[in-house]
Amino acid sequence: MLLNLLIRHLLRFGFFHNYCFNYYFIRSALTVFVYHDVSDDPSEFSKAYGLNVPPELFEYQISFIKNNFNVISPDDLLKLRIPPKAALITFDDGLKSFFKNAIPILERHGVPVIIFLNMEPIMGELFWSGLITYLCQKNEDFVRFLKEKSLLPQSSKPLYLNCSREIIESYLQSSGKQLEDFKDEIDKFVGEFATEEDLAQAAKKQNVFFGNHLFNHHVPILMSDVALVESYSKNRDALKEYPNCRDMFSFPFGQPKTCFTDDQIKLLLLNGAEKVFSGYPLINSDATSPYLHRIALTSYNNSPSKIWFPIFLPSFRLRFGVMDSYLDGKALTRFRKLLKQQV
Repeated sequence: MLLNLLIRHLLRFGFFHNYCFNYYFIRSALTVFVYHDVSDDPSEFSKAYGLNVPPELFEYQISFIKNNFNVISPDDLLKLRIPPKAALITFDDGLKSFFKNAIPILERHGVPVIIFLNMEPIMGELFWSGLITYLCQKNEDFVRFLKEKSLLPQSSKPLYLNCSREIIESYLQSSGKQLEDFKDEIDKFVGEFATEEDLAQAAKKQNVFFGNHLFNHHVPILMSDVALVESYSKNRDALKEYPNCRDMFSFPFGQPKTCFTDDQIKLLLLNGAEKVFSGYPLINSDATSPYLHRIALTSYNNSPSKIWFPIFLPSFRLRFGVMDSYLDGKALTRFRKLLKQQV
């Protein structure tokens, strides 16, 4: 915690992003950013999980990235045209706001983007991530069912990450309900998804690309190899209808070990994915790697220091193994005094 505060303080002086970033961290790396929702009126789902960035702030962030990085396209990445201080902009899922609000902003700045899509909800079916988060957050009957069946997890990870298709089907069977019974509630909870017409119009744009996010937003680590490949392949086949589709994949939920495994990365690469992305917040020192990480920007990142912070801290820890205990008592006392002086 103290290391976090120290880095925040130093970033305010501009030293790290003027020197360390340009000449040590980002100069020879690829920084990939990930977004989900860009709206002035986000859904309950987006607000609950910190997925939304208001359009005005999104434009500020894009302008900042453009001024401090060299933004590349997915084709640049696939062809290894990687300049110094390279950055890539990505989106996940397929919410309507990407097509309505984000694309016009990106076009104004001439910034390319790839959105990793779940085609099943775009085709009008229920969004799986919305279903499992809704049931765990708002449906007491479902949580009671998990308790009665001793299915509540012992781990500290969120409850919804334990909701496999088998668990949901067991609940539906025991309650006499069907997925369709939740459709209206889930759609309201999640917000408006894009349509196939939205995709058809966006596919005509030079700097908009589509990637694979599984056919629906399941938790990959809970899927068998057969089910994972089937979902990946079904989504790929649907996306191939669009000329701007690229064989690039991002994992739903995105966190290594918790949400997917190393073996699943290899499995998707063997089945045609040219690049596979996590949601783990690290810059990529090797842009040629088939497996890359991404850094989420949210409504919190509303100043230069707050944009640099999620880029810098994880990489700093990883590269140097810096711990708070490395600071001696006098240094801690001086640092606390500095913090008190900050407005």
